[in-house]
Amino acid sequence: MLEIKCKHRCSRAWFDDMSNFIQELLPQDNLMPLDFYSTKKLVRGLGLPVQVIHCCVNNCMIYWGDDSDLNSCKKCGHARYKQKVRGSGNRLYIRKLKVPYKKMHYFPITPRLQRLYASTATANEMRWHSEHHMEDGKMCHPSDAPAWKHFDGCFPDFSSEVRNVRLGLFADGFQPFGQFGQQYSLWPVVVTPYNLPPNLCMKEEFMFLTVLVPGPTNPKGKIDVFFQPLIAELKSLWGVGVQTYDISKRQNFQMRAALMCTINDFPAYSMMSGWSTAGK
Repeated sequence: MLEIKCKHRCSRAWFDDMSNFIQELLPQDNLMPLDFYSTKKLVRGLGLPVQVIHCCVNNCMIYWGDDSDLNSCKKCGHARYKQKVRGSGNRLYIRKLKVPYKKMHYFPITPRLQRLYASTATANEMRWHSEHHMEDGKMCHPSDAPAWKHFDGCFPDFSSEVRNVRLGLFADGFQPFGQFGQQYSLWPVVVTPYNLPPNLCMKEEFMFLTVLVPGPTNPKGKIDVFFQPLIAELKSLWGVGVQTYDISKRQNFQMRAALMCTINDFPAYSMMSGWSTAGK
């Protein structure tokens, strides 16, 4: 039902009414959640976490890591939380609300990569990049490219474990409210594992949303501020890795990951690289 709600953009009231209707069809001792809140609480137990991180309203910084306890931006000095004035006359006072001016969402990729090896449907496919053979000299997958083989030669300790994950990253902005709605620029950052064969790695279910950069304005040259949690996780996966169970071989191994490439149009490429893509 959650998938149907997302696919058809149904309201929360629709979900609650549909849950009540199904409840009437089921026996009284059924365990189906009663409403949308109960369903989300149940799904949260699957262990796919999301981190809500407060941001400076001017995109100067995020309140994360060593800066998580700050109450104002260390760059521009803007307050972290909204304030509300109460009282009247000479008895005015400002009440600080625990409501941030802006927040971003970060979806860690490590649990989702581990699930690819925990599922019998994908565990074998995660080794496809090393087991397939190039046919007639035609490149049908990034693993057939010289850049992939050059990477293997530069980092043999990484490439010797074929179950280590090769990632691609792409980002672009869009207006969620359409051309005629409120002007709002939202930037999703998506990661996909290139270990999978071509018919899988470009499918929607294997494109992992990792960072949701909030608007309403284009982050432009400050987009790297929102990449801090992702960069920290990628560095950890590259240097240390994480213990992962491979159900196809019924054994644990130390899974590492490397970011192989990024895919963007030229404006996004300029923002993510810090290089100019226009003019002289």
